[in-house]
Amino acid sequence: MDYFFSRRTFNQSKGKFTKDFAALTRYARVPEPIAEAGAAHLISRDQWLQGVLSSATTNDVVIFVHGFNTSQAEMLIRQRKIQGGLMAHGFGGAVIGLDWASDGVLSGYGRDRTDAKKTAPYLVLDGIGPILNARPGIRIHILAHSMGAYLTLRGFSQVGDSGAPGTHPWGVEQVLFLAADVTVGWMEAGAWGGLVMDHRCKRLTNYYSGFDDVLALSEINKFGTAPQIGRNGMSGPLPGRFNDLYCGEQYDRTVPQAQRSVRYSHTWYFDNAGVYQDAARTLAGQSAASMPTRLPASNGDQALRV
Repeated sequence: MDYFFSRRTFNQSKGKFTKDFAALTRYARVPEPIAEAGAAHLISRDQWLQGVLSSATTNDVVIFVHGFNTSQAEMLIRQRKIQGGLMAHGFGGAVIGLDWASDGVLSGYGRDRTDAKKTAPYLVLDGIGPILNARPGIRIHILAHSMGAYLTLRGFSQVGDSGAPGTHPWGVEQVLFLAADVTVGWMEAGAWGGLVMDHRCKRLTNYYSGFDDVLALSEINKFGTAPQIGRNGMSGPLPGRFNDLYCGEQYDRTVPQAQRSVRYSHTWYFDNAGVYQDAARTLAGQSAASMPTRLPASNGDQALRV
């Protein structure tokens, strides 16, 4: 059973979600196998919380925040890949999704970015806050891909301590950014993104790759020449709780040439056992220096061990 919360509109007559932004958050579950595109069972928030928490064998909940050009069906496929990949390496928590109104088309970048920004506060108000209040000792983690990292940053910056009722102040445990569509300058020392994440999470791990052709296009089309942390890493000095993890060699050595494409250079993380092995250890709170999944990189960062 998959659980997600969504800011897509829901067509009542067809019983399906659409690709448009909604004025309210809906809670849903989807049984195996993945339902017809857009179809899901709507449930109350209380039913959803009960289902989410009962699906975990630990007090851990990972919220997957998908990126640009992602349909709801594709979001669910990736959510299941994440759950299976983490479980294979000992993670026993729940994996749920925030489904926001991506058009699911390559030409929709501008609209997707607008909808991500509009959705951002509801990651906290309708997801993180209710889960934190549902059970003492719950540990929430964020796994955000591509534009989902931008949404996460915006959400964390837009909601103050009083924004998640009953949690003063609120925060999460581990934040994992994969192929993050986030400008490097935002994460520099003293910049707004770095300050927000330093305040709201116990650790930020940025998985990045110089082979990411989608982010290479994003850097040119969006801000002229602004580098993105999902392709270049973060710019130091960084807070001690921030870690850059270079994954380019993992991609270059493990992804066959026949499988490579512009888009896959941005999404291959979801199919890589090495990424999940490291992510499971990260979610468990293991120190970055002691992880056997990592090696020192020549630029001073760490690199995913191939």
